[in-house]
Amino acid sequence: MISRLGFKPTRKQNIKSDLLQTTDEITIIIPVKNNQNGIDLFLNEFFTTHSADNFPKEIIIVDNNSSPKIELKRTEFPIQVRLLTCSKIGPASARNFGVQHSQTNWILFTDSDCVPTSNLLTGYIKVQNGSVGYAGNIKALGQDIISKYYELQEILVPPKVYERPNEPRPDYLITANCLVWRPAFDKVGGFNETIKIAGGEDIDLGFKLLNIGQLSYSFDSIAKHNFGDGLRDFKERFVRYGYGNKIISKLYDLDLKPKTFKPNKPTPINFILAFLQYVWLNKGYNLNNNFINN
Repeated sequence: MISRLGFKPTRKQNIKSDLLQTTDEITIIIPVKNNQNGIDLFLNEFFTTHSADNFPKEIIIVDNNSSPKIELKRTEFPIQVRLLTCSKIGPASARNFGVQHSQTNWILFTDSDCVPTSNLLTGYIKVQNGSVGYAGNIKALGQDIISKYYELQEILVPPKVYERPNEPRPDYLITANCLVWRPAFDKVGGFNETIKIAGGEDIDLGFKLLNIGQLSYSFDSIAKHNFGDGLRDFKERFVRYGYGNKIISKLYDLDLKPKTFKPNKPTPINFILAFLQYVWLNKGYNLNNNFINN
């Protein structure tokens, strides 16, 4: 087995999920902190691109200590849209809170800086095979150099692991776009709330799910990600990801120290961005870790 992170499941069970039949069996959960514009854009785009025959059961937005508080700018929606408040710090806690209040057995996790496409939900129906979790696809919303780099490097698409020839599975899940079967989610205890940052908590969930069942890809389910404020956001993101990798390395006894790499598309600017990505991942990886109970 080839794995980008080196995690090998110790599968003692092989749980099979129920097969998702309609999008009405899905709850969308979005944690948010200080991104009112992102929520407004998501809801507007969702109800522009989706019709009644592919609506989810509900959309749950979990405000995680925003200041000012998140609001629903519209008062009426064609489905139930709920705005909840979670005061426990971190997206892991916010997502768990959302799941506790959900009404379905299938949960689609996405982020407030993601924009849905018309096949966000329907893409998952096409690939049903009894997996307990599915990794969706992420494209860049912007067309700037940094956004294109994220997409070319597939930063928010989990790397492929080959346990059988020509049948890749995701190494873990990324909550920018993933679908999880709630009975399996509950069985593994949901997200690890000791991870207080947006980085590593979804990898941990994916690893726990792999210990009890299978993960699969759903490349036809696409969300577009707004990668934010240029180089400043790029730096902050990879410092955080490096910090998250350090958390995962401690939890699973893995050596995830960043290593230099070549960009997928070898242009001068991509080599510069790849170097900066490595530098800032390494910086985050070497920060003191205060979010794990040793």
